Amino acid sequence: MEYGLALAGGGTRGAAHVGVLKALEEARILPPAVAGTSAGSIVAGLYASGMPVSEMEKVVKHLSKHGNDYLDPDYAGLLGFMPQLLAGMNVSLSGLIKGKKLLAYFNELTGGKQLDESIVKLVIPAVDLMSGRTLCFTNIDEVRDRKDLHWVWDGYLCEVMMASSSVPAIFSPLEMGNYRLVDGGVTDNLPENLLQKAGIQTVISVDIGGRYCAPSDDSILETATHSFSIMSERLKACGSNSGALLLKPPLPEKAGLLTFDQMMACMEAGYQYTRKMIPEIKMCLFKRS
Repeated sequence: MEYGLALAGGGTRGAAHVGVLKALEEARILPPAVAGTSAGSIVAGLYASGMPVSEMEKVVKHLSKHGNDYLDPDYAGLLGFMPQLLAGMNVSLSGLIKGKKLLAYFNELTGGKQLDESIVKLVIPAVDLMSGRTLCFTNIDEVRDRKDLHWVWDGYLCEVMMASSSVPAIFSPLEMGNYRLVDGGVTDNLPENLLQKAGIQTVISVDIGGRYCAPSDDSILETATHSFSIMSERLKACGSNSGALLLKPPLPEKAGLLTFDQMMACMEAGYQYTRKMIPEIKMCLFKRS
């Protein structure tokens, strides 16, 4: 049956998507099409690269222990920030974290594959700061004549995953050709509509938002990440859930953008919730097939 799975953004809560895929795999209803924003783009990219769900589980376990090792602060930019600010100069700091280590890790995980090497239909949005447009990276040929969105077919999976996950002010924008790309969640945190515009009419969406703990301190990282989470939730509330079914696993409130220690709990929560939802998922899919 043809259906698509839309995976929302939500930082380390994105580990829940791996749990969702595990439950779908056990039920033998893995999706032939997938879209993902931000954290959802990472899982979508790994899935499209051909990585088995069992290997994704190992990635989650690894990141839960070593995730902070892949964060590379822009120390040079941070050192120059205050002098530039106090002198009234243009501030050159574009993000607290450069993202180069994560990009290299994504490249390793996907085996350096490009978009057109994806084994399932794929859509990943990112926002271009130069034009203000949402770019939809895809391997779906059927949309080549569509003019309603800006579709892009070129690029490496790792670059697209990193671009869609580059939360503004936290991560530096990803330079890709003439584009300066940031998190797709700026405009579309749950990309079910992008799958539908790509011709996938039956879409199951996975929302990993919900309640977050209030910031534990006044640090710039806590404040920025919490603010972006609130913005993403407001954007989803303004949108309409036009998909066939919305899955919303209950996740730990303290799980946020970079809480790597919460990833295993999020993955398990996504798995257990989706297992219980399998009868409803099957009913939805077979009713529409």
